Amino acid sequence: MDKIQQCAQNFLRLVSTTKYVFHVAKRGVKVLTLDFELKDFHHLAGLQYLDDINIPKNKKKTIAWILSEKHPITDAYLAGSEHYKGKENDEKDIEERISEFRHIEQYLDVDNFIRIYSSKDGPQNNSMIRCDYIIESKLQHSSKVVYIFLKHRKGFDSPCCIVSFGVKKNTAYGGQNLYWMLKDKIVSGNRFTIYQHPNYSDEQ
Repeated sequence: MDKIQQCAQNFLRLVSTTKYVFHVAKRGVKVLTLDFELKDFHHLAGLQYLDDINIPKNKKKTIAWILSEKHPITDAYLAGSEHYKGKENDEKDIEERISEFRHIEQYLDVDNFIRIYSSKDGPQNNSMIRCDYIIESKLQHSSKVVYIFLKHRKGFDSPCCIVSFGVKKNTAYGGQNLYWMLKDKIVSGNRFTIYQHPNYSDEQ
C-alpha cells in the first residue's frame, strides 16, 4: 500500500474510533480533548501545497478519493507535482510529511520524549500557524522530531483538533512549557491511560 493510502487509512481509523484527553499544568490544570474529523486530513497531509495536480477541493472527500479503486490518489500521482519533493531541510517536503503523518497515532501515544507548549502565553514560537498548543514528539529508535499544532475548534472550552503537522528542520518551535499530568486515550469508548504523573490524580 502506498504511503498516502496508509496515511489516509490510519487517519480514517482515528476519526472513527479515537479521542485523546490531556491534562496539562501551568498555574493550574487544563483539560484538553483532541478529536479528529475527515475535513482535517487534507491540510494535515500538506495536499494544499500540491496545487499543480488535481486533488478534490471538497476536503471531506479527500480520503475517499485516496482510498478509491476508481480514482485512487497514489504516491506516484502526487510525485507528479513539482511541489511534492522538497529540497534538503525544506519544511514543505510533502513526501516526508506524508511519510511521518502515517504515524500520527504513535507520535501522540509516546510517553518517553514528548513536550507540549502553550503558544498563546509563551514567547515568539517562530510559527505563522495559528494554534493554541504545540506538541513536540519523537518515536523511539527514530532521529526525526515532529511538531503537532493544536487549536481549539470553537473556543477554549471546545475540543482541539490538529491544525498542522511537520517534521523538524532548521526551525525550532516552542512557547511556554507546560507539564504533562495525564494522557488518556479513548478508543471505541474504552479509556486507556498512556501516562500519569506519579503525583497527580485526575480526582484532585
